This record gives sequence, C-alpha cells and structure tokens, in this order.
Amino acid sequence: MITYHGLGYYGLLAALALLRLLPTGSRAHRLLTRALLAALIVTAAIVGLSY
Repeated sequence: MITYHGLGYYGLLAALALLRLLPTGSRAHRLLTRALLAALIVTAAIVGLSY
C-alpha cells in the first residue's frame, strides 16, 4: 500500500533522477530545481514548527 509518506519519497527520488537527465541550462531544469528547493524548505519548516 502506497502512503502519502511514500509518495513524498518517490516524488523526491523521481525529481532528483529527472534533474540528472535534464540538460543543465534548460528551462525545465531551472524550474524543477526551484520547485524541489521550495518543497524541501516547506518540509523543513513544517518539521521545525511541529516541535
């Protein structure tokens, strides 16, 4: 059974794999990099604020 927690990990791994495949200067690479960084910041903020 796939949980939301598992989907987060699979999504993160898929995004990292896609970053490796996309050309470095492409618009898609920049957009995915920013989205991934934003997701990590939001996750860190939620974890930090939950304590």
